[in-house]
Amino acid sequence: MAVDEDGDIIDRFGSVKGHAEPLPEEEQEAPPDLSILDGKTVNKQGYVVGSDGVPLGRLVEGDPRLLAGRKSDGKGLIYGDTGKVVGKAILLPDNERVSRPEGPFSGLSGLKVSKDGMVKDPDGNVVGIVTSGDPKRLVGQAVDEDGDIIDKFGNVKGHAEPYEEEEEEEEEEPEEEEEVEPEETEEEKQRRHDDELADKMAAICQRTLEDVGPVLKQITEHIERADRTPEEDRDEEELVENVRPLIEQASRILQECKGALRGLDPDGRIAAQAKGRAGTREATPKQYRLAELLKELTATVVTTIDNAKKRIADMPHAKKKLNPLWALLTEPLFQIIAAVGLLLTGVLNLVGKLLNGLGLGGLVNGLLGGLGIDKLLGGLGLGGITDALGLGGDKKKKGKGGGGGLPLVGGLLGGVTQGLGGALGG
Repeated sequence: MAVDEDGDIIDRFGSVKGHAEPLPEEEQEAPPDLSILDGKTVNKQGYVVGSDGVPLGRLVEGDPRLLAGRKSDGKGLIYGDTGKVVGKAILLPDNERVSRPEGPFSGLSGLKVSKDGMVKDPDGNVVGIVTSGDPKRLVGQAVDEDGDIIDKFGNVKGHAEPYEEEEEEEEEEPEEEEEVEPEETEEEKQRRHDDELADKMAAICQRTLEDVGPVLKQITEHIERADRTPEEDRDEEELVENVRPLIEQASRILQECKGALRGLDPDGRIAAQAKGRAGTREATPKQYRLAELLKELTATVVTTIDNAKKRIADMPHAKKKLNPLWALLTEPLFQIIAAVGLLLTGVLNLVGKLLNGLGLGGLVNGLLGGLGIDKLLGGLGLGGITDALGLGGDKKKKGKGGGGGLPLVGGLLGGVTQGLGGALGG
């Protein structure tokens, strides 16, 4: 039946048969205003951030690793290269829109790794140094504000720390050049150069210590736990399975350190200049810091190995499986020592004294000196390195110290030869 404007329901004869009232209008909830996300960037943690790095939204659809660097529109949609929607973001609650700590390279853009292991801005200015990862494999890779070195797929391949080349900045200013150059002797120039080099190497060694220390601690904990377990309850295969990947992980960290150090002298020019130059001058604070870090790294590695080998001596299966793996640590460790010694021999004199002061000189001898490394280096004209570490002298005595330490002498010497070849520029 018809309903008139008054709401009366009328039959065909005009009689009122009922009444109707209009339905109340439903209040439709307005969609959230996402316009604040328009043009904002997705970061690798899955947040949509403004130019100041403050998170404004977060991804609810899409993989942050694949979407990092893409922009959101005013509706929270993220588009791919083909124009298809590949992600979606929502607003963060007001109380979560807080500023996070700025990274060491905050405010800088277009940073990339150069072939000398340094981080440069688009103008070619040095702003950082690679402290983790092999510089040769990282050349051209982008460095984000946190210092992470990112490949084109958004994967973290290394890390960098800020570095200021103060002396180079002084040389760029003609007025300061005129004042400094006439007064600076060759010895002072060399000392300044050595200090810069020591500073770079110290940054690399510091990062390595921070990364490898916890891994070596886990190795020690697993082995000591097994040593405390009664023989009848001890599972040596489980011990091997727990320790082997940790040794491999620590080896990778040490290899990255070696690569970063060698990246400081890719063409061997610095090593060639340093060869034959006596390291008899008094060490500077920066060189002493490098020696302390190298001493700590060496001591940490060799004491971990020595402690482990003593505790598994009565575990035949673990001894057979694990003892050949210690070369994965000693080989890159020696290459690290050699890389430093090739560029700053005087630092190794300090390292040798510091290790002997801790009573570790003999232990280092046992792991390195018994391998014939002194002869190898002597043939390369680098005998001073072995003297600095106390690896020269009576070979018979050294044989006693290190003969039982490493049954994998051949593999280690091969790796050392290859490593030194690279450190000397091929």
